[in-house]
This record gives sequence, C-alpha cells and structure tokens, in this order.
Amino acid sequence: MTRKSHGFTLIELLVVVGIIALLMAILLPTLGRARERARTTRCLANLHSIGQGLVAYQGLNDGYVVPSFNMPQPGTFQAAAGDVVDGWAAILDRDGVVPGSQGPTNNVFFCPNTQIIDGMAGGQTAYDQNKPQGYQDWPVQFTQAGGDSATKQDPTLPIAGFGDSNGPYVHEIRCGYWLNATNPIGTAPTTQAPPLCTAYTQSVGFGPYGNGSVMPLVRSTNIARPQALIVATDGIYMGRQSVVRIGEQNRRIGYRHPGRTLTVSYNGSSITTEFTVTNSVFADGHAESINNNDFPHSNAPAENNGPCSILATQ
Repeated sequence: MTRKSHGFTLIELLVVVGIIALLMAILLPTLGRARERARTTRCLANLHSIGQGLVAYQGLNDGYVVPSFNMPQPGTFQAAAGDVVDGWAAILDRDGVVPGSQGPTNNVFFCPNTQIIDGMAGGQTAYDQNKPQGYQDWPVQFTQAGGDSATKQDPTLPIAGFGDSNGPYVHEIRCGYWLNATNPIGTAPTTQAPPLCTAYTQSVGFGPYGNGSVMPLVRSTNIARPQALIVATDGIYMGRQSVVRIGEQNRRIGYRHPGRTLTVSYNGSSITTEFTVTNSVFADGHAESINNNDFPHSNAPAENNGPCSILATQ
C-alpha cells in the first residue's frame, strides 16, 4: 500500500516564515553591533600603530615630535594660492615610521567608519554634521591664499622638495584622524616671540613674530603627562580645540563609533545620535575610546586635569 505525500499547509508555511522573521529580528541587530565592534577594534589598532610610530619618530629626531605641517614658505603666516602643505601623516609615511602607501582607504591613517567626504575642502565645517566624519588628504594644495578657511585640493604628485633619499614623494594619504596641534595659519602673529606650544605639536615655520623668529619644532619634554595627552582622534585636519563636542560650530572631532545615545541642540534644532564615541591615541602610544561627554571641552586648564587632556602643559 502506498501513501500519498503532501506538502506543507498554508498555516505551516506561515509558521515557518514567522519563525525565520523572528530569528532575523533577533540576529540582525546583534550582527550589526558585532560589525561596529569590529570596526572600532580596527580603528583602535590603527591609532595604536600611529602612536608607536609617533614615539619612534621622536627617537629618530632627537626628541622632537612630528610637525603638524611645515609652512611651504617659512616665515609666512598664510599659504599662497598653489602652495602645497606636507602634513603630519605624509611626514610619518615619508620617513618610514608609519607606512601609509597601501592605498587611500587601506592604511592605518583611515578609520573604517570614515565617510567619503573631504571635510575641509571648502573651508570650515560650520554646522555640517557629516564633515567631521570625513577625511583630510595629506599633502594638500591651497587653491586660494589664506588659512583654514581657504579652499583646498589634492596636489599633483610628485611634490618638489618633499621626498627623501629614495626620490620624490608620490603618495597621497587619506587621513581620517584629527591632530592635536596649534594651527594659527591665516592669522598674523601679534606677539614678540612664539608662545609655548600648549598642544602636542604645531605648524613649523609659521611667522614671522616680532623678533623675526618662527614657530619651532616641539620637544617631547614639553608634554607634562604623556599618558593623558590626546595626540590624534577620529576627525579631520587639526586645531580648533575650543569646539570639540557634538553640536558645536566648526567642530573637527568626528564621533564615529556607537556609545550612549545623545540628544543635543544643533544649529537651532535637536539631533539624536548613538555615534558618540571617538577613538584616540595618546602621547605615550596607547589608544582608547572616549565618550563625547568625557572629551575635554576645551584647552582651558580646568578642563584638562583628568585622565584625558588636550593641553600638553597641564
């Protein structure tokens, strides 16, 4: 006697579909969180490599830290149209302490959560929420005279005068990290001599000051607490230490990693985001994650007494 086989009934199919949908609803957020954790881990590994390279650079350069950039025309306070600025990431790559030549987005200077936005190409970030999540290419060419607010573009490679014994420099480093640097480019000096650098580094050759001098290289001995001083973090370009938190105008710090959900006033309206964590590397070479509320609110001394500081002398 043969038995007739039969397929699933409609109710059975609906039950199976319901179970699959339930499992997907449970698993997809978990997979998304796991993917974000992996990106955060990769970003921290990038910054750790950069931190070790910064320490190595000091050892190779008599205790001096890497410049944020060298003024293309030393003794001037702004770039001229057509000037090419080298940049700290390109300097570290050129000198072989942090190789960055694996491609624009496949190197340790590029956070995996970086948005493909040239954050400073048109000048300041203003109230744009996305620009601080972007990148800064190094070297960079100024297309008009000025400072941070001037328009910029990628230069034509190789760059004359910026290379080593192996020949002209031919890389373009797409950098997704902000540098803690004194960066007054575009504003004429008003003091007799360069002030003490209160950031990790500064723009070497900026000037001239009243006595004819320019901003010098910075020694690592200038750093009071290497274990607390933030050198670089998620973001773009450098400077603007007075506007570092979500919701502030012309912010350059990029909070690219998920943390505690935050609602802030932003250019007259409210925004809510869970991307409230920035990964940072410190002057002693270690890297860690910092929540928006824990990042120093400015470079004022009272803001920089804790475990995280952007003030080198505090």
